[in-house]
Amino acid sequence: MGMAFIPYYNQLMTILESNEELKKSAKGIFKQMAWAAGCTAVGGIMLGPPGAMVGGVAGSMIGYLCSDEYTAMIKVLKNLNEEDKKKVVKAVQELVGSSSIEALTRFIGNQVQRDLFLKVLGDVVGEIQKGG
Repeated sequence: MGMAFIPYYNQLMTILESNEELKKSAKGIFKQMAWAAGCTAVGGIMLGPPGAMVGGVAGSMIGYLCSDEYTAMIKVLKNLNEEDKKKVVKAVQELVGSSSIEALTRFIGNQVQRDLFLKVLGDVVGEIQKGG
């Protein structure tokens, strides 16, 4: 990939920082996932499968109501080293199915694709933070 990923990465960051639709889509997605997972585990341990279901639903609601992880994700992305930036670009390009910035812009024009885009970014950032 060489240094060719840098303009794509810079455009990706510009889109993330300025696209209001992405900000709306991201409200609570990342915190919601964490709350849902945690509450599912606790509910499952305490009450078995029914507790896991109730915990997951409750955790999702709590996460949705109390977070803005979008800004935190942007901060993490800005502080990545070159190798991790390449991972992010590769994951996004694989999702979009193209290495063109125009394709990325078109891709996030659809709500379902925006949600998928944010999920992939969240997954990649989470993997990088875990040391993957």
